[in-house]
Amino acid sequence: MRVAILDNYLNVLSRESVPTGIDSRADDSCRLMIQMIDSGRRQVGLEVLSGVGISAPSVDRRSGSLINPPNLPNWHGYSISKFVKNQLGLPVFIGNDASLAALGEHRLGAGNGVENMLYYTLSTGIGGGIIIGGRLYEGKTGFAGEFGHMTVDPEGRACKCGNRGCLELYASGPSIVKEAWQAMENGRATSLSREGTPSTLSVFEASGTGDGLCSEVIGRAGKYLGIGILGVMHAFEPERIVIGGGVSAGFDQLIPYVEQHVRDHAMAQFKGNMDIRVAALGEDSSLIGAACYLSDNLHTP
Repeated sequence: MRVAILDNYLNVLSRESVPTGIDSRADDSCRLMIQMIDSGRRQVGLEVLSGVGISAPSVDRRSGSLINPPNLPNWHGYSISKFVKNQLGLPVFIGNDASLAALGEHRLGAGNGVENMLYYTLSTGIGGGIIIGGRLYEGKTGFAGEFGHMTVDPEGRACKCGNRGCLELYASGPSIVKEAWQAMENGRATSLSREGTPSTLSVFEASGTGDGLCSEVIGRAGKYLGIGILGVMHAFEPERIVIGGGVSAGFDQLIPYVEQHVRDHAMAQFKGNMDIRVAALGEDSSLIGAACYLSDNLHTP
């Protein structure tokens, strides 16, 4: 959980973060959030805040309630925005984390300067955000952009969302680690340490030094990512695609497979028109996006 105070120009004046934890309780965490907001306000000498923007996973923007958030099982049905508004008496606006990360990258990051942009976050899961005509598109409930749950293998693995063959099962950080670990358990030779579970970073590093097993794992992840990206390219014709999240640190190894899939399978008018960039704001993408979201909604009649 990260809290920051930003000025009207989106400069970060203060920041603080604490672990949330899969067993966390919503009320306890939100009370701590209020304390962090108050601490940040005092730190920068602000008596009055204009409002609070909140970036959260799996949130219905109409009610502010979280709907079955996979990494926060105790938070289902909880409205963070209602709690914060009741505590602070300020305008509060909440949106899905990947969508707000897309907004942040479009305003100040790798998506700046284009009108139509798609954003992927490759991390523990895979999410997405959509910018059309310079504006964030969220859908009616705020769940637009669930790129991680687009089917890339109809006969593939079962996903916890209820679907089968979702992109998240093949190109997220945990899926990359799981595939490498299973190959190791099956006796495949690798430079990865067999003491403990490897990290996503270690799989990318081993692949970069020529480890055959890890190169295969990264290649498959890149192929499936290419399938997913090509689908949204055909649907939206974006001027740019921005990739964020922890897995994006290894994107230089994934991009050749994505490009190859696009070359092989894209409609003629899409070939040669792919502009994919790594996110520029890092962990601040959704934090700055939340401030943008607050500002936009405060100034919308």
